Amino acid sequence: MKTVIRIFCALLTLAFGLQASALAQVSDAHVSLRVEGRQLEEVVNYLRDQSGHNIVVVEGGDTKISLELTDVPWRDALDLAAEQAGCVVEERTAGVLAVILPPRVTFEFDDAELRQVISTIGKLSGANIVVAPEVAGTLSLRLTDVPWRDALDVAVKTLGYTIVEENRGILRVVDPLSLQAQMITKSYQLRYIRPASKYIPNITSEFVGVTEKIQAQSANSEAGLEKIFPVLKALKKALTQGGQMDYIRSSNVLIVRDTSQAHAEIAEILSKLDIEPAQVFVDVKFVSTQNDDLFNLGVDYGEFGPQVTASGGQIPITFPFNLGSGGFEDSIIANSGGVGPFADGTLNQGTTTIPNTIFGALSFTGISATLRLLQTDTSTEVVQAPKLVLLDGREGTIFVGETIRYAQAKSEQGQAGGLQLSVEEASGSPVETGFQLLVTPHVIPGSSKVQMDIIPKETSLTGTGDGSIAPPGFDVFTVGASGLEGSIALPRERSSTIVTSMLLDSGQTAVIGGLTTESEQESVSRVPGLHRIPLIGWLFQYKSKTHQKSSLMVFVTPSVVRSAEENRRVLERELQRRQGAYGERLRGLLFGEGQDHAQVQAESSIRLASAQAGE
Repeated sequence: MKTVIRIFCALLTLAFGLQASALAQVSDAHVSLRVEGRQLEEVVNYLRDQSGHNIVVVEGGDTKISLELTDVPWRDALDLAAEQAGCVVEERTAGVLAVILPPRVTFEFDDAELRQVISTIGKLSGANIVVAPEVAGTLSLRLTDVPWRDALDVAVKTLGYTIVEENRGILRVVDPLSLQAQMITKSYQLRYIRPASKYIPNITSEFVGVTEKIQAQSANSEAGLEKIFPVLKALKKALTQGGQMDYIRSSNVLIVRDTSQAHAEIAEILSKLDIEPAQVFVDVKFVSTQNDDLFNLGVDYGEFGPQVTASGGQIPITFPFNLGSGGFEDSIIANSGGVGPFADGTLNQGTTTIPNTIFGALSFTGISATLRLLQTDTSTEVVQAPKLVLLDGREGTIFVGETIRYAQAKSEQGQAGGLQLSVEEASGSPVETGFQLLVTPHVIPGSSKVQMDIIPKETSLTGTGDGSIAPPGFDVFTVGASGLEGSIALPRERSSTIVTSMLLDSGQTAVIGGLTTESEQESVSRVPGLHRIPLIGWLFQYKSKTHQKSSLMVFVTPSVVRSAEENRRVLERELQRRQGAYGERLRGLLFGEGQDHAQVQAESSIRLASAQAGE
């Protein structure tokens, strides 16, 4: 029973999690619409799902509209759909958008008092409007079938007045100068935007500019807060004369004292700036491949050249063998008949004889001619495969490797005139070997494209010094002479670096290449003098030529993550990929490479059936 309850709770949690992720706001979402004769409420519901914003249809939801749009911001699509239905979109508290069907007005005034125009609009719309005593003046206007609020705004602003919206939708028409004495204080909780932290990661890279380092140092002083947090400078420009703004860094809150108009402008700016940033999952594979071309031609005489051997004369004797005397040696001689060959030719069968004297001989049996052309891909290796999740516009780095320190000897003349040796860390120490990746993603607003600045760098030590006196990868140099020789070990570094910017779609893979290292080695061995003989000189020389080319390729795949649901999908995809790779490796260990698990099971079943039949 407890298990059933747990499963039920898990399903509820998953269902609510999916619902919550679906409602995640995507402020820059783009939509495409192609509707004909559909109700406005259906279109609004679609836009609500795509944007994740709270949109309520108050009036006019059953009005049918026809609209065809391609890749436009969702807010523009909402305004166009509402306008076609004769509705308008109002922003309410807590970020709620209300679609209403306001009364429309049509009238014409010539040199009419502003108060009379405001009163007429109020009667036609049924709005609650309060006019301040200082509001006065005349104007002429002609309006046809426009929303009453637009007509009121145009009439009031024409004479330099402003409208202040109070609680319960009450509107006040006042002089802007009078608002200076009616300042109010509000606090704004910033959610996603904040200044750089006082404690920042130390990104050690020659590709990190001086500007970033100066900004990081400014983060520790309040005087440089506006320099590293330009939002404050932009918001202060919206303040009126006498307005004040304070920033509480510990809680990331703005406290503003200003007029209602200034507050409305600040709230509008923050609604576009303080939004949830997109995240980018970056999958990078650093692949190194090596290609060898080999060319051998000529006659190879070996390391010591052509071998010419000479030997002195040889005279056969009977000791320790006396062939033909009936001893044991007669049974091991080459003749199948068991007799001969004998030193005396008359005793041999056929024409087999042993000469009395064996002269010295010249032997050229150690010569081999070679013609070999070979081209092979010797190795392809995935050097590193880092994965990062980065915020939009924030740089990230990963370093996988080790830091190697090395020392240097220092000699000084002592007070007694002798030399004193001391050891200290070398000026170039330490050296870092391994792989470093620096990435800065920029998600293009309203799209799934990612502009990326990518700097992968791979460093290794390639020295070939004596391993008994130097660490691996170091070269050993000998200094001094006349018995006063000394050795010093210095690292030899090999690095491969790519600096590039690219524009990719989410999920698209780009290949960065071009880092190619080539080395050629040619050796020629020849017989002096003889290799110059025309036509046959090549018989006395040997050429070997090796061409090695190492290529470095980087595969980059960014994936834009805007919600918890997308983050979950990226994680599941990565887990499935790794499970598949681990499963293949495990099957290879259990059943052997190249064998299928089902095939192994079938063979086992056949063997078992055969064994049972034999019993």
